[in-house]
Amino acid sequence: MATPLAWHNLLHNRVRSGVAIAGVTFAIVLMFMQLGFLEAVKISATLIYDVLDFDICLRSRDYNRFTDARTFPMQRLNQAESVAGVASAAPLMVGIFSWRNPYNGEQRAVLAIGAPTDSPVYRDETQALIEQRLSRPETLLVDTRTRREFGPKNGLRFGPADEGVEVEINSHALTIAGDFTRGAGLSAGGAVLLSRHEFLRCAPYLTADDVNLGLLRVDPGQNVAALVQELADALPDDVEAVSRQEALDWEVHHWVWETNFGLIFQSGVLVAVIVGTAIVYQVLASDVARLMPEYATLKAMGYGNWYLVGVMVQQALLLAIVSYILGVVVAQMLYVVTAAGAQIPVRMTVENLLLVFSLSVTMCVISGLAAVRKAFRADPAELFK
Repeated sequence: MATPLAWHNLLHNRVRSGVAIAGVTFAIVLMFMQLGFLEAVKISATLIYDVLDFDICLRSRDYNRFTDARTFPMQRLNQAESVAGVASAAPLMVGIFSWRNPYNGEQRAVLAIGAPTDSPVYRDETQALIEQRLSRPETLLVDTRTRREFGPKNGLRFGPADEGVEVEINSHALTIAGDFTRGAGLSAGGAVLLSRHEFLRCAPYLTADDVNLGLLRVDPGQNVAALVQELADALPDDVEAVSRQEALDWEVHHWVWETNFGLIFQSGVLVAVIVGTAIVYQVLASDVARLMPEYATLKAMGYGNWYLVGVMVQQALLLAIVSYILGVVVAQMLYVVTAAGAQIPVRMTVENLLLVFSLSVTMCVISGLAAVRKAFRADPAELFK
């Protein structure tokens, strides 16, 4: 049976190997955290769209992102509803308003969504809250994930205890009539739901004819792609119709590729790979230098450079696998802590697990191949001097 030389090299100096595993694990955890934050960006980008009830979204031709949707005339929504195959159309208002903390007066940006009380726009339990609570004038629903800096009564989290509290939105007084749970995404630290009427009252720069988004539901069995094209042909050029998936993809693309969020976290993964490669190379290179007499002995026994390459690749793979397992455990623990403490929707995905494993193996193998070149210079003749 062949001697597992790579394994013995790692076990021969446990302290050195432990340092190497710790260094590679650190790089792997760093990769997981950066990818986790990037995943959080993707989740946050479509956080609101995910629970809206629509098959096709009608939006301004100047649409930028969900919180900067621009406006188009209500007439376009009526025209879209008249197209065969469109079952219903509902207007949705979206904006960033100013929230005044009811206890210390501090002002903060809050995501405000104005929903009609007579047309369903949500596909979850939020719709029932809108119909039950927002039919009363001068009321709003507050998101329980709104940050505590906005002034919940208990100082930590908005909930039933805040019902009846009067708050100020864009200098207009409204009363908290209930709460819902969703999150505000990346644009603000909190979110509120208002009726369309109250939204327009808080935004005097808008008129009753203005719409930010049109949520269209189609009849069962309709070809959504064909209906999107039909709407594009039927409606003026100041609006555009996109399918649900196109709307989601637009948001993800914007936040990942057109903002600093994606650049920062993708760069973080690259930095982690570079750090991990440098750590593994230093450990393996010093290991090769220390074992030069042993490598010279192997060459004197007839083992060639390819054998040495094989040993080093095995050693690098062992480092990668052990460090990867530890990295997954540590990263998952940090994900749980981060999600609970910072209210960031980080999560471990199969794609990220495979990506980090591939990067871990690649950086360790590359480092091993770079380090083993020193062993090629091992000279058996030096053993007899």
